[in-house]
Amino acid sequence: MVGILSGLIAGGWYATPASQQLLGDKVVSLKHRVLTEAPRSGEVNRRVSDVEFSDLQGHRYTLSQLVKRAPVVFIFTATQCPAAQRYAVRINQLYEIYRKRGVSLFLVYSNYDDTREAIEKHQREYKLKPPIIHDSEGLLARTLGATMTPQAIVIDQKMLLRYRGAIDDNRYENRVREHYLKNALEAVLAGKPVKVAAAETFGCTIRLREEATKEAPITYAKHIAPIIQEYCQPCHRPGEVAPFSLMTYRDVYTWRKEIAKVVEARQMPPWKPLPGYGEFQGERRLTEEQIALIRKWVELGAPLGDPKDLPPPKQFPSGWRLGEPDIVFEMPEEYEVGPTGDDEYRHFVIPTNFDRDVFVRAIDIQPGNRNTVHHVLVFVDTTGTARRLDAADPKPGYAAFGWPGFVPAGMLGGWAPGFSPSVLPPGTGYRLPKGADVVLQIHYYRTGKPERDRTRVGIYLEKSPNPTPVGIVWILNPLFRIPAGAERHEVRAMWIAPRDVEVVAITPHMHLLGREMKVVAELPDGSQKVLIWINDWDFKWQDTYHYKTPVKLPRGTRVVVYAYYDNSEKNPNNPNRPPKDVTWGERTQDEMCLVFLHVLGEEGTGFRVGGRRNEPLMRQRSSP
Repeated sequence: MVGILSGLIAGGWYATPASQQLLGDKVVSLKHRVLTEAPRSGEVNRRVSDVEFSDLQGHRYTLSQLVKRAPVVFIFTATQCPAAQRYAVRINQLYEIYRKRGVSLFLVYSNYDDTREAIEKHQREYKLKPPIIHDSEGLLARTLGATMTPQAIVIDQKMLLRYRGAIDDNRYENRVREHYLKNALEAVLAGKPVKVAAAETFGCTIRLREEATKEAPITYAKHIAPIIQEYCQPCHRPGEVAPFSLMTYRDVYTWRKEIAKVVEARQMPPWKPLPGYGEFQGERRLTEEQIALIRKWVELGAPLGDPKDLPPPKQFPSGWRLGEPDIVFEMPEEYEVGPTGDDEYRHFVIPTNFDRDVFVRAIDIQPGNRNTVHHVLVFVDTTGTARRLDAADPKPGYAAFGWPGFVPAGMLGGWAPGFSPSVLPPGTGYRLPKGADVVLQIHYYRTGKPERDRTRVGIYLEKSPNPTPVGIVWILNPLFRIPAGAERHEVRAMWIAPRDVEVVAITPHMHLLGREMKVVAELPDGSQKVLIWINDWDFKWQDTYHYKTPVKLPRGTRVVVYAYYDNSEKNPNNPNRPPKDVTWGERTQDEMCLVFLHVLGEEGTGFRVGGRRNEPLMRQRSSP
């Protein structure tokens, strides 16, 4: 069960090329996706104009003089681009390797809003070794045709631009297959043609200084600011998970092109269920009119308009959003996340020592470091297994990828970027048995520099006498095989309601090959009700969706899960090159077909309550 409730890769927007594997991704993802730029072969093998520039230390350079010795490399970067930050270690390695061979490698900051102070801080935090150019007027970017960060450009000794594009093909340094920049440099140094002279760039656009239109029918103050406040600022503000703030006009103007593209692609705000198939709380969905408004505003030059039209600043709660919790669980000690490597799943055990069962109606999670915490899940262990795993691991907590390493007695909730506290209906709650351990599963995203975290969880108890427990039905099919090359392989799972039930929430789950999931309730009277339908599955954007009102399913209702997987080379998320058969498993490169139904009442659910489990009906089929 990997990545449930996951959110923005480091809470931001992150773009990946079609050839890149998306394993365990905020992406900047960046965050998690931002933008990609197709290879521009027309830019390659042209003679560039000579240019003079200085580094932060005051050393002056002339390009025509530098190339007399050896090729010159410019890597364009930015202080706020998460994709660029992830490459800090690799850039330092390239610099050390090639400076010994006479190559001049520079880091260039061309965003108009990257101040010298911000760049110097960025250099210190990421321990950047190459000479740094503050290209505040965008001279180098315009001369060399740079448009994105991180983007590399190689100039040979004849002043010809020999390579332009991504540094390599994967943000995970241990999964790189194509070393574009390195290969280009080796070819140029050897006097050979560059085989891949232009590669797709992924990351953030370079923001050169422009003048916005003063007057226009659509302005930020009157039309755009209310949309940004409602749908963007909950994550894009200081202290939150997004990698940059959108609290001011200047902020939004800076990121206007990215905003227009990601809202038009419905990548932001993140909300995957199709409209009309389940009525859920807290929907984050822009209307077509709002998207068109943003697009037109950017086309008009993104004008501010009359500042008097600006809405009052939105007030966001600080601290615990539901008030002081009844109980606060905190990681026993701070945990350090290394700068590079795969994303990390770490589990921290917190004993409760309760002498009686309690019922949890609401939960609020405060990540200790939103730069690195990708998502949090809160499990309940009554077996002592988590304690033993913790004791056997020398570091704080214990490692287990995706699955917590034991069969949970319950799940209290979770957090991902943009989440509001999870609240169940009045008079209900998840059972937290006496003597149980709370286990925090935290998915950490690596940022390119060491990070430290100590996450806290606030618990709110249901105080009414004899509360109704909320149980969890597991609808799953673990007995499938997705053939290599199958573009639309169907897997089904089914559960039959043993009594009248009310569903308060639903959690679908697949991995990287997943493309679509539809959950249909077939009622005894022959009618059907779609509980949820996600037709553009994204492993990085998973959630528990709470219904506005509980969905009533009579006894005998068949709940059928239709899951579709793409195990072909056409799927950019496929972790296997070439594709191979894939079965159920806990690793990201394995697959799952799993849905949790959160239902009122424990009896008859599939969560092993009282040792009982309803067996699902399972089916699979491949379609051409």
